[in-house]
Amino acid sequence: MNYANPLLIQIRALAQQLHILRPMLRIYRRIFSEAYEQNFRDLLLTNIREGDLVWDVGANVGLYTRLFVDRVGRDGKVIAFEPSPRAFAQLRSSFATEPSVILQEVALSDFDGEADFFVAERGSTVTDSLVVHSGNSATIPASVKRGDSMCSLNAPAIIKIDVEGAELEVLKGMTETLRNPELRGVFVEVHFLALARRGMRTAPLEIQKILEQAGFDVVWTDASHIAGLRKSTLK
Repeated sequence: MNYANPLLIQIRALAQQLHILRPMLRIYRRIFSEAYEQNFRDLLLTNIREGDLVWDVGANVGLYTRLFVDRVGRDGKVIAFEPSPRAFAQLRSSFATEPSVILQEVALSDFDGEADFFVAERGSTVTDSLVVHSGNSATIPASVKRGDSMCSLNAPAIIKIDVEGAELEVLKGMTETLRNPELRGVFVEVHFLALARRGMRTAPLEIQKILEQAGFDVVWTDASHIAGLRKSTLK
């Protein structure tokens, strides 16, 4: 199903306004026995090869980073991008001695410079972002880079993006990276509610178009996750 369809986006917005979207998703997953993100995670890991360079954009505390390390093996590399100080401290604690992991305390977006970064002072770091969320209570400066600025030497083979509503800007900042034929797959968590709160309800469709125009076949693995696979690699 194409969850970027404008009609589905309107239905989703209405369900959010009526506070019934999350219960509906829970019921759907129970009926079809789907764990959250499972299809997305499986497709992502299946497309990582030994020796790959993988970007984990919005690594948080490293759940996916650990999975990627296991897939790329000794000859591969994982670059974990995470600007949240508390999350980055946990990344450093977990991966500082891991030779296949490169830690970058930066946020990816569509410009190079510095920006306000919104963080929760207590509790989970999962919503720390360049985008304001209800649980964020403090603002700190963060280093910001375009993906294209981080891709001067080796192009990634796989990119995973989970940036709590800033995913469109991340993709706009890596236009050259997306065109590189060495990049086989781009996997994005699309935060519909966060985008809608920013007045960007059409962003999911823009995300899909960016990936398609860069030469990817696009599939929605569930209502919140999109995967772009280079046309020659689609299985």
